[in-house]
Amino acid sequence: MAIFTRGKSKAINSPRYLTLRHARKSAASHKAAQNVLSARAAPQETNLNPGEEKLNSYWAPGLEAGEVHHIVATQIVQAPTADTDDKPLRLISKQDFYVDAPQFSLPAGSVYSVYPPHGYSDDHRILPHVVLSDPHLPWERLGSPASEKDGNQNQRNKVPWLALFTFTNDELKLATGALGSKDFKQTDTLAVNMTVRELRAIPNVANPITDDMGPDVDDATGDFIFVKPELFKNLFSCFDQQNQRQDSGGPETTRYQYLSHVREINTTGMAVAGVEETGIFSMVIGSRSGPLDNNAPVSVFVHLVSIEGVEDMKAFPTKDFVALCSLHSWTYTVMPPGMLNIHEAFDNIGKTIDVLRPSASITGPLTNGGNVQKRIAARMQDGYSLTRYRTQTGEQTVALYRGPLTPTLVQPSDAIATACSNSGQDLQIMDREVGIMDISYSTAWNLGRTLALANQAFAAALFRLRMTIHARTMKKLKISAVRSASGQESYRSRTDVLNGLQDTVNHLNNIHAGASGDITSPSFQAGPPQKRWYRPRLSQSQIPPLGYNAGAIKDDYLEEATNIALGLGQATDGSVYDETNTPISTDWMIVLAFVLDRMFLSGVPAHYLISDPSHLPTESLRFFYIDPGWVDAMVDGSLSLANHSGEDRDRAAIKAAINAYLTSHPEHQPDYTPQIPRYGFYLRSDLVSMFPDLRVEINSASTIGQAPLLRHEIVADGVMMGLVDRQPGLPEFKSLTFTQPPHQQRFAVGWMLSKVEVDIEVRKQYTISVAPGQRQTDALTPGIAMKPTDTNNWFIWSTDAASGADDVRLLRLPYFAQQQLALLRAWSDEEASKGQERPFDDDTANSALLAMQLTDPIYSLTVNLEGSQSTPAPTAPLAAVTGAQGPKKPLTLTSTAPSTITPLTKPSKDNKKKGSNDGIAATRTAVRSSPMASHLTRHEDYKVERHVQKDNLSPHVRAIPQSSSSQTLSPSPAALVVEDADDSFDPANPPKYNCMVYSMNNEDNQIDTSGDNRRQDLIFSIHVQNNQNSDYQLLELDIRIALGPVDPNNHLLLANYDGPGPRMLGNLRFNVLPQMDKRAGIDYLVLRLLPRSVSRLIDISKVQDLSFLLSLAQVNKFPRESSRDSAVTMLTLQTEAIYRVHPRDMTLSDSFDVVLLNTGVEPQTG
Repeated sequence: MAIFTRGKSKAINSPRYLTLRHARKSAASHKAAQNVLSARAAPQETNLNPGEEKLNSYWAPGLEAGEVHHIVATQIVQAPTADTDDKPLRLISKQDFYVDAPQFSLPAGSVYSVYPPHGYSDDHRILPHVVLSDPHLPWERLGSPASEKDGNQNQRNKVPWLALFTFTNDELKLATGALGSKDFKQTDTLAVNMTVRELRAIPNVANPITDDMGPDVDDATGDFIFVKPELFKNLFSCFDQQNQRQDSGGPETTRYQYLSHVREINTTGMAVAGVEETGIFSMVIGSRSGPLDNNAPVSVFVHLVSIEGVEDMKAFPTKDFVALCSLHSWTYTVMPPGMLNIHEAFDNIGKTIDVLRPSASITGPLTNGGNVQKRIAARMQDGYSLTRYRTQTGEQTVALYRGPLTPTLVQPSDAIATACSNSGQDLQIMDREVGIMDISYSTAWNLGRTLALANQAFAAALFRLRMTIHARTMKKLKISAVRSASGQESYRSRTDVLNGLQDTVNHLNNIHAGASGDITSPSFQAGPPQKRWYRPRLSQSQIPPLGYNAGAIKDDYLEEATNIALGLGQATDGSVYDETNTPISTDWMIVLAFVLDRMFLSGVPAHYLISDPSHLPTESLRFFYIDPGWVDAMVDGSLSLANHSGEDRDRAAIKAAINAYLTSHPEHQPDYTPQIPRYGFYLRSDLVSMFPDLRVEINSASTIGQAPLLRHEIVADGVMMGLVDRQPGLPEFKSLTFTQPPHQQRFAVGWMLSKVEVDIEVRKQYTISVAPGQRQTDALTPGIAMKPTDTNNWFIWSTDAASGADDVRLLRLPYFAQQQLALLRAWSDEEASKGQERPFDDDTANSALLAMQLTDPIYSLTVNLEGSQSTPAPTAPLAAVTGAQGPKKPLTLTSTAPSTITPLTKPSKDNKKKGSNDGIAATRTAVRSSPMASHLTRHEDYKVERHVQKDNLSPHVRAIPQSSSSQTLSPSPAALVVEDADDSFDPANPPKYNCMVYSMNNEDNQIDTSGDNRRQDLIFSIHVQNNQNSDYQLLELDIRIALGPVDPNNHLLLANYDGPGPRMLGNLRFNVLPQMDKRAGIDYLVLRLLPRSVSRLIDISKVQDLSFLLSLAQVNKFPRESSRDSAVTMLTLQTEAIYRVHPRDMTLSDSFDVVLLNTGVEPQTG
């Protein structure tokens, strides 16, 4: 949501905007102090301190929308000559135009907040209000053209075109046919959406819309409410001293100039508005209270309506209804007296302070059980929850899980290795006392990897960063290895050659003298000319291994990679890149920002943070400690992407560079390291919904040059989260204060309002600068107490005061504002008579002054955290996270050792001797066989049986299971053979499968065996027909392929199959599985198509295509002895469709033809 800032937005698009803003301010101030920045470029602090606000009666735009504007441009053209006869040419241009501004609807995001919030409840004395994100919006149009024409444009009040009204259900509910013959449907807030043309066509409805409001006004669409003429008169009439309505003239709108104003605030400590340093909002306050005679909760409807054109209605309308355009609406509940109190809500929060874990009522019963129950209770007290877990082998079991937010300080665990992880499985911890696995860190690792995969920019940047580190490290280490094996002169880079040119010339000059002592290597020897450039080649044993896992490379890789990563993590000025300077590597900038966002828990789903709802009950304040091990595991998972080398040393180097940033001391803040959250709190309360910008303040004993809040967000409706890096209870975090924000306060008629009385306390206001501690906070005495029958009332109950009704319930304006001003001036005169400076000196009643009077008392909650180690109530539970053993050192990543992979086999002695552990292949060197193995061969007639082949497959071949006796694929007794069915579709008939088998590149749907007849991929095309209205449920579809050698009398497709297997082509709702079967002495390859569903069934009406691919099949080739023989061989495959028909399954068999093509001629020899 956009916030108006006078065009000086300082929003930072990052979840860490609070710390980034503070760091950039500090860096800019440091540079300004060193005269690096100009005065204009130096950071400009706002004039308002945290918690302060500035009120204006109105912010009017340069041109109001509504009536047509006229512009006249005059230009005089004078010829540049001395001739006096040339008269100047006068050019005049006129143009009429309309100002484009909202009229019948508001732009998205215009409403910043409302009070009371939609669906919530409050007292009947409360006046609802709406906060608008555009400070000009209430005055974009004219609410009272007459006051503008009277020369009042420069006065301190301006009538807006927006007003806020509260209605009950009976005041807006329309009876059937109330708007004529056409039946309009009312919305939830009892408005009707229609066009202006439709509105003006209703004969019994008056409206303030005229043709002068703009072009094409009839085509506009909006929400309209329909009020009765009597209520319309109450809203737009003045009242005399006897509380009688003065409605002899037309409607009057000037009273609403006191109900709209502008507030400029300092947004420090606010969750929503805090994205900007300063926020400017306009506010529209309602002048009508809720019902006063309700003994039960009553729903009321609040509408922000347009009053444009109301004043131009020369007389009050007499039709059945008056239509007003509703620009925004909501509903809330008015509670009877004594049922709701904001003060009690704040006070109740202060009594529910605890840490983030289940309440004692949940864990208490477990402590009375056996050892297992007590252990589970202890784990739950530590913040754990029991969750369902599926192991890698598929079994479902239970596991322990705890998120990063813990109720106790978490010390480093010996069970968690300091090395990086490649899968997260090694981060699981077995609780030996209960036999349940703790998957907290493993879950964090997988979450980090998932978040990284979802961020395309980070994944690409991490890959490029890894490649850069790897390439530079390997290049440097390879050069070092070559030089170590063959001497320094064995490899010379371009730089070395250029730097050694002078020495080369000197060596050439000394060659004839035979001064070999000046030449180190290689030595010069006399010989024929053809050996002038001869250099001895290294033998095979002398060539150094240069692979990733070679000894010379592996030993020094991490150190060199770390140095390169540290270099990439620097800024252009040589310092550590800290997001306030210019980075050397933009990829490092992206990677660092992503990692820091994860350390701030940004992007972590809520159910990972709070594992059980019982940890955060309603109307509660919960503190927590952030487990650095959990965050470390999540970051490790994020950095595990793009690992192509097994043993991940590059990740360790990147972590070293991250730790260098975390432990650095920036030049602009030499006493501090970068801020990383360690503690935090959750506030779950209706107060957060009522006041989304509830101001949070971290109170410390002395000024600290760091951001007090590191992350502050509304994470859900009614739930606020705050993260800090300070231990609660220490001097830098001695208390926590929640305060109503300046722009989201409550407005009320008075401190007490009923059907028989209103009590108002006029607050003291100041027009001079007074320190907050010296302001007199008490109200003027005596207070104002009035009854409905009193004269000169400030509040109007009803048009008939003696009746006891409350049908009006309006502030009497402008009388209310004028009396407030008179009382303040009288108090100021009294203070001046005592010889003091006049505290209030103003002579005009205005909306800003009235808003300060209508403001309900501002409440705040202060949680004192000092001394919590001695467990004073109510902060005793916080001792678990505020102990003296809290961390003091900068937070860093601990799993910094490279991940390792256990070799599949041990290297041979020869390989060890040579040191050829080059690359990953070196870790998989097979154990060499005995020399006698080369003399052991099979007989030439030996044939590998299928059961031997199944157990000794090649690495790329999958084992095809043999059907057991209990799973023999044979037709059931209910099998039905479908023979030569016609092509007509009959819903009563079973579905039909149109099957074909062909080679991938054959356009005639044939299997091509011409030429060498190598293994090929076969396409099995299966399309389902006659299934549109079928209710058959498919359990399995089998394609049976008889196996056997080439036989001219018995055409078979395959002799055997040992390929990788089949796979689906398009319909991933099925699996295709191969299986061997034997029926009537014939071997079959059965390709089973099985639905991927829990019930193992699927409605055949949902299936259209079942095509799949059979990889690398060796098709039988039927030879041709001459060109006269047919090139085509026909064969038949069988299909069996199994359907679920209670009480047993039904199998329907069918067959289809396959065409084999052989275009070659192979005449028989002999």
